[in-house]
Amino acid sequence: MGWTEGGEGIQSTEMKKGLMTQAELMAWEVKARRWLVLGLTLVVTGVLAVGGMTLQISYAMLKKSEVMQGAVERVVADERVKRELGEPMELGWAVTGELEDQAAGGLARLDFSLRGSRRAAGVTLRAEKNGSGIWKYLLLEVKVPGVGTISCADQGIESKKD
Repeated sequence: MGWTEGGEGIQSTEMKKGLMTQAELMAWEVKARRWLVLGLTLVVTGVLAVGGMTLQISYAMLKKSEVMQGAVERVVADERVKRELGEPMELGWAVTGELEDQAAGGLARLDFSLRGSRRAAGVTLRAEKNGSGIWKYLLLEVKVPGVGTISCADQGIESKKD
């Protein structure tokens, strides 16, 4: 029992006897490397996709905030900004900084870019929200390269050239 005809041990007829040849080993290594490269490529692509989606979602949330929309409206409506950047103006892709928006008050420290038909500029925003829910723009500056800084904050005045 347990032995095949001819006295050999139990083996499938499909199993090979002995070790792999050098050619078979090299072919197996090539296949293994291909699968490894494919697997690593998929992992890296997945990580980058998740990171990109996270950035896009957080940027979109900041852009839709009340303080950000109010700041963009102020900046785009300012005649000095229109003159320097040109129309139409559009908001840049990235928004950096922090935003705390609660019912009792809030604080916003944001930086973003604005592009017009003539040139682009960086915008710095600092605002506080009081208990009644109204945002006060402490600092809202449009920094136009080679021209200077334009203040659009509450009681804002144009500063001298950088």
